[in-house]
Amino acid sequence: MVRKKNPEQTRQQILEVTADLLHKHGFKGLRVDEVVEKTGLTKGAIYHHFPNKQALGYAVVDELFHKMFLEHWNELVSRGYPPLETIEASFDDPRGEVCAHDLEVGCPLTNLGQEMAYEDEGFRERITSVFDNWSNQMAAVIRQGIEDGSIKSDVDPLKTARFLTSAFQGIQCNSKCIKDMDRYHDNVAFLRQIVKQLAA
Repeated sequence: MVRKKNPEQTRQQILEVTADLLHKHGFKGLRVDEVVEKTGLTKGAIYHHFPNKQALGYAVVDELFHKMFLEHWNELVSRGYPPLETIEASFDDPRGEVCAHDLEVGCPLTNLGQEMAYEDEGFRERITSVFDNWSNQMAAVIRQGIEDGSIKSDVDPLKTARFLTSAFQGIQCNSKCIKDMDRYHDNVAFLRQIVKQLAA
């Protein structure tokens, strides 16, 4: 008896394989034929779930990258750390210690934003949504810190959160270019010092 494939599992497999290829090659370097090869599915099966390459790329951002961010942030908040410790922990890689390879390939979302934000409004809007979500979540934690007295009362939560997330993106972009692990750690450590300066 032939077992029917679960459509949701098939869709998830396609997304995960595509996300890995996007990280390695970028959207312009992504080939649907390679997705077919890596998944073992037919091209018809890929297009059954995603009508074209653009829709596939959009789905990776919406259903994988954004979801991964939310899960990482929600896990941090659930630890019950003081607000500033939660913010500092958000600069940690959820996969563990950053290695040289991580610096070389960079952040998949930041990479995609640099590649496609100018050329494709759909990608720009989706990637902006993820980073805005991060800023808004961080701003909420800063407000919590102001309310409990652990963060200075004159700190602007949203502007500060936007600066911190942008600074971390900049560190990631710079590190991908220079491939210097020591400088990456120095920059992240300095960013953490900036966060500490928010303490009341």
